[in-house]
Amino acid sequence: MTEDKSNINLLERIKRGDEVAFEKLFMMYFNRLFGLARGILKDEGLAQDIVQEVYIKFWEKRKEIQPINLEAYLYRLVRNQCISQIRHLKVVNNTKRDFSDIKNIEELYRIDFVRDEPYVVIEKELEQEIVRVMKSLPDRCREVFTLSRVAGLKNREIAEELGMNVKNVEKHITKALAIFRDHFDGRIPMAIIILLLQQN
Repeated sequence: MTEDKSNINLLERIKRGDEVAFEKLFMMYFNRLFGLARGILKDEGLAQDIVQEVYIKFWEKRKEIQPINLEAYLYRLVRNQCISQIRHLKVVNNTKRDFSDIKNIEELYRIDFVRDEPYVVIEKELEQEIVRVMKSLPDRCREVFTLSRVAGLKNREIAEELGMNVKNVEKHITKALAIFRDHFDGRIPMAIIILLLQQN
């Protein structure tokens, strides 16, 4: 399958709400997009926030997106978000930091994806909602899920650390995933939920 056809196939799956396909897209480009944003903003935390917001927005608007080169599309969204953020910082902080290259970036990548304050508030509320769901998990279930998805341990390693068998580890992870998916009902894919948990 050619890259274009692969992109179209992946996008069609995402548009149907396929979280596995979205997670594949997330893993394919996150590091490169993060490197791009970090290079423009010179701030790792802000760069990660920008890329995270782009992915959330992509998921929310997935049904409206036409067949495209996904990598180029995501790069453009991240650049535009970075430009918008720089403008915001210059206005709010009256910063003297040198952003002289912003004009050249804008000429290449027209802004059509603007960071707006109401959306930032919504995202903060989303983070709080995710943390609340995490805290609502039964103690052992939360402990296993944290070690698995947040700390990145393998099921066997979790079983050894907690003195339980692998099947019980798998049951706890399945239960936690089901609780998150039931709560958010497709609004936010698990890849984004995990990223937000890792930041808290």
